[in-house]
This record gives sequence, structure tokens and C-alpha cells, in this order.
Amino acid sequence: MATPQDADLIIKLYDLRREKTMRKARNYVFAQFFPQTAEDVKALFADRKHPEYNAYFRQVTSYWDMAAAMVNHGAIDRDLFFDTNGEFFAVWAKVGDIITDLREFMGPNFLVNLEKLVASHPNAEQRVQRFKERFKNMAAQRAAH
Repeated sequence: MATPQDADLIIKLYDLRREKTMRKARNYVFAQFFPQTAEDVKALFADRKHPEYNAYFRQVTSYWDMAAAMVNHGAIDRDLFFDTNGEFFAVWAKVGDIITDLREFMGPNFLVNLEKLVASHPNAEQRVQRFKERFKNMAAQRAAH
């Protein structure tokens, strides 16, 4: 059963997503970065021309892993979180297929909280698949221009 404290935490998480740098990071990860392999992510760490891309990727992924940990540990009601958030599925859609290779590079605990949270949702496969299709179309449009 959700409490007023759960609602307060969800609103605080929402406010953090609205922060200026986080908005830029989310825009980059969701609208400009379409990794197909772990090498695509590794390239962010070596990009001296755009060091912010590495920071953006880490900011978005660590934010959603942190939020997932709060839910997984019971600090935020799972059902209320699911009813008020969906962007975490988008993160998983970006990296879920390459997570094993990413963990070799990022460490064995990279996004374990997010993975656990996604797996606990009854319609996770469909939600993730919708984002994958959306990102595939966005990447194709971006490549065409």
C-alpha cells in the first residue's frame, strides 16, 4: 500500500529528472545515442571531442539504477512507481541486449537493480519491446538525415 512518503519520493525523483543537466543527459541518451554493442558505449569513454556524452550516459543509467534500488528495497511502493514511471524501460531497451558485455566493461553490478525491477513488472517484455521499436525507428530517421 502506497503512503504519502512514497508519493513524496516519486515527486522528488520527478523533480530530479527536470534538472537542466539531467534533461540534456536524457535527451542525449534517448534521442541521440543508439548503442548496438558494448563497444558503442565504450566509445563514449574515449570520446575526447564530446566528454559530456560519457557523463550523460552515466548520469541517466545511474539515476535509474538508483531509483530501481529504492523500489526493490521497499523504500518506494512498487505499484505506485510502476503507475507513475516508464522511462526506466527505455533505459533497459537501450542496454538490456548488451548487458553481459557491458558488465565486463562497467563491472558485474552495472544496472543490476534496474534489471531486477524490469523483470518484476508483469508486462516488461512488451514495454521494453515498444521502446526498442521506437528507438529503432528514431535511429533510422537520424541516419537518413
